[in-house]
Amino acid sequence: MYALVDCNNFFVSCERTLDPSLEGKPVVVLSNNDGCVVSRSKEAKDLGIPMAAPAFKYKELFRQHDVKSFSAKFELYNYKSQRVIDISRSYVMDYEVYSIDELFLDLSGFKYVDIHDYCLKIKDDIKNQENIPVSIGIAPTKTLCKVANRIVKEFPDQFHGVYILNTPDKIEKALKWLNIGDVWGIGRRLAATMHDSGVYKAWDLLQKPEMWVRKIMGIHGVRMINELKGIRQLELDSPSPKKSIAVTRSFMEMLTGKEDVRERVETFGMYCSERLRKQNTCCRMVTVFVQTNRFRKDLPEYRNAVTRILPNPTNSSILIGRVVNELFETIYKDGFHYKKAGVIVNDFVPENERLISLFEEDSQNQHLPVMKAMDAMNKKFGKDKVRLGSMSGENTFGRARLSPEYEAFLKNNTLPEANFRFH
Repeated sequence: MYALVDCNNFFVSCERTLDPSLEGKPVVVLSNNDGCVVSRSKEAKDLGIPMAAPAFKYKELFRQHDVKSFSAKFELYNYKSQRVIDISRSYVMDYEVYSIDELFLDLSGFKYVDIHDYCLKIKDDIKNQENIPVSIGIAPTKTLCKVANRIVKEFPDQFHGVYILNTPDKIEKALKWLNIGDVWGIGRRLAATMHDSGVYKAWDLLQKPEMWVRKIMGIHGVRMINELKGIRQLELDSPSPKKSIAVTRSFMEMLTGKEDVRERVETFGMYCSERLRKQNTCCRMVTVFVQTNRFRKDLPEYRNAVTRILPNPTNSSILIGRVVNELFETIYKDGFHYKKAGVIVNDFVPENERLISLFEEDSQNQHLPVMKAMDAMNKKFGKDKVRLGSMSGENTFGRARLSPEYEAFLKNNTLPEANFRFH
């Protein structure tokens, strides 16, 4: 059996850990630069606020119903996510982190344990220790875990946060209830194709011949059918290194100063380097891009990107920072209002398998001890406490709606006095 631990309205729940008075009130969390709604409380959903709603279009509704809106606080969400993961994984031998607010637990071998009560204890521990409400769906397959989790969220009073799909009768009843568009792996376009063929519920899909499923969905569809029948097809995945890393941001306000844009771009390069070191890889290719606001037709438009192949693979913030700065110089033009920029690194090799050029100086090994020390200090004292001299230390996300409670959280979880820079 698998269990899917899913945090309820995760970003909103995190906000409520800072301010308990938000309980029972409509709350929304906004995306980068406070643009769109990315998380809603149940009360906000009941007001008809859709996911991805542009905040400016719903400003009047927010005012009428006293909807509390907050800028996204990714440091807080990552911190809370890790705490939920740590608590959950302490109960099992194997697990898979699926997203920032979801993880699968492998309950194989729990033959003589009441799995339902066991998961109730996990749920209660997460609530008591971190004040984050979670729903747990239990089933023989990962796809059915998603179904069980949806049932928990649809009927919270009936199942008290935990539901188990462990018999053919329960599975059949659940699939006859579940809309085909809500099946894990069925998107909006595929759901429309299913409707054209008379498939409206998940159970209807199971009645279709395998040849039809293969024609519409390929082998992925056959695996999905087996998963819905309770035949395990998807095992827990081990985290694998990413094949490319991108740090891109839209600015809260358009930037016209060259040094302002340069500082942001070099900061993005620093973050790419940190992620490379985190997965013990080096990159051989760096791309930098800048662009103006394509929606501002009253302003001149400009966008450009440039890529460089490195002679020696690296994950040094110093070396990547130099390359990023040189690339930025080649594409930056005065006289434009820049709205977005980013750095992308790819073509990775393992850190211990680097092949270096005989004709180019290699400073990677010189920088590595410094980089490792910098990463260790940032992990201990807080993000960007130790950074390159070209970085301002300001957050790369534009956020206007930060609460005093969040400032207190940062103060209690970091050490501001350990604010060093490497020059």
